[in-house]
Amino acid sequence: MGNGIFVTGTDTGVGKTLVSSALVRRLVQTGRSVGVMKPVETGVLPEQLSESDAGRLMAAAGVSDGIDEVSPYRFPAPLAPFAAASAQGSVIEMQEIMRRYERLAARDSCVVVEGAGGLLVPMGKDWDMRDLIGRIGLPVVLVGRAGLGGINHALLTLEGLRQRHCAVMAVVLNETALSTTPAQQEQSASTVALLRERAGVPVLGPLPYQPQLGADWSGAVEALAQSSLIRALANLVWANAVGMSGSPRRGPEP
Repeated sequence: MGNGIFVTGTDTGVGKTLVSSALVRRLVQTGRSVGVMKPVETGVLPEQLSESDAGRLMAAAGVSDGIDEVSPYRFPAPLAPFAAASAQGSVIEMQEIMRRYERLAARDSCVVVEGAGGLLVPMGKDWDMRDLIGRIGLPVVLVGRAGLGGINHALLTLEGLRQRHCAVMAVVLNETALSTTPAQQEQSASTVALLRERAGVPVLGPLPYQPQLGADWSGAVEALAQSSLIRALANLVWANAVGMSGSPRRGPEP
């Protein structure tokens, strides 16, 4: 099916797009041919495409693909994909997503696909995001919270992925709020330490909270692309690509 990763999250709002965009920038900066895809996005209006997840991924990759190729299903209602599609009288077709993904995978040396919401978010009457992950067949990068509750959410998601034999490349933890008290700082440190013991895959992070992210998204992505965390993640992605194909189709080693 090609090389790349599928970025999913323990929940919505955990930083999937930030991690995906920074990873894409790092891969592009090291000479990779990178395709991006956000198969389904909700809560997005036509006049806000540049600020949408798909628009930000496209900007990070510097691609000229049409928005419909990158994000074939976009809905204005900020609901779960199945509910948002139903509100518009639409149906999300897995085969249509696969057709567009395969086109990117045939062209680019790496494809970064970003999911919507969490693992079991409904996509259709009888299928969910986990089904799409399994069908695409890319290894998964799981993005989760470093704070209180992050351990349970991450381990449950990892268990759900392993039940379907989905390969997990790494967990990336993100500070989604400012830790201002000793208790909050201890919670974050404990989450990271325990997940490193129990996840069974590399646990990277946590990424520091960025309160000014909305004011300078591109600047934050560029800075994060140079961080040790994203460099390490890019190395994992490319090592997997080389291991699957024997040699990269394009681009030098990072």
